[in-house]
Amino acid sequence: MTIRDEPDRAQFWRPRFLPGVELVSVAYRDRSFPEHSHAEYVIGAVSEGAEALKVEGVAHHVSAGAVLRLHPEQTHANATIGSGILRYNVLYLPAAVIAPYADHGARLTFAAPVTNDPAIYEAVQQAHALLAADTGRLEQESALAAITRTLGAGQVRPVRANATIAAAIALARDYIDRHYSEGFGLETLSALTGLSVFHLVRSFKKAIGLSPLAYRNQKRIFAARAMLLDGESIAHVALSVGYADQSHLTRQFQRIVGLPPGRYAQQ
Repeated sequence: MTIRDEPDRAQFWRPRFLPGVELVSVAYRDRSFPEHSHAEYVIGAVSEGAEALKVEGVAHHVSAGAVLRLHPEQTHANATIGSGILRYNVLYLPAAVIAPYADHGARLTFAAPVTNDPAIYEAVQQAHALLAADTGRLEQESALAAITRTLGAGQVRPVRANATIAAAIALARDYIDRHYSEGFGLETLSALTGLSVFHLVRSFKKAIGLSPLAYRNQKRIFAARAMLLDGESIAHVALSVGYADQSHLTRQFQRIVGLPPGRYAQQ
């Protein structure tokens, strides 16, 4: 099949722990959309090809490596450019869903609808991949927190380090230490500490050096190592420490320890 014959494709995902969030990966050729808007923030990263984007009457060129950022209800029209395939990944993020992950619940505002910042491009692609995977609540909420933080860079206010925040982080850390095998999310830690999700994630990383997700995964792997050395099967260990299956444990174990759990146990 040649490029000219390749059909248009669009694949959708809806993360099960983030109601209202929708993802799509598209491959379009010779396609255009009239003026329209979306109820959500539209964040799209173009990986191949190019499109002409008109936002509120102003024309923009969006090519590979660029990210489009549209506010809810912002009128726009778009069309592919040239005969090649246009490929991009899009996040549809309802304002109400991402509010807990933004500084003081503020709405995100963008100076321009298109950016060529490579850091933002990589962050969008990473968030799309993480949210499209069938992962747990903390993984999905952490991915949403990360992309919201990236999109809101420059709009945030500094967090004051004080005894109240230190005590809150200690509470969160203790909770993770005791419940690392469970499927809790950032909202659980937020309610426990009294910090917004935004400030919880920032303050935890600043105090501990790891995000809540990374810290929980580290605790899981510490426990898994001990169980493997006690002769427990990999499948049993995976379920015991909170992973959905053996493959999830293996990926995290190899990333943190440097070798698969089977080889670790043998050694």
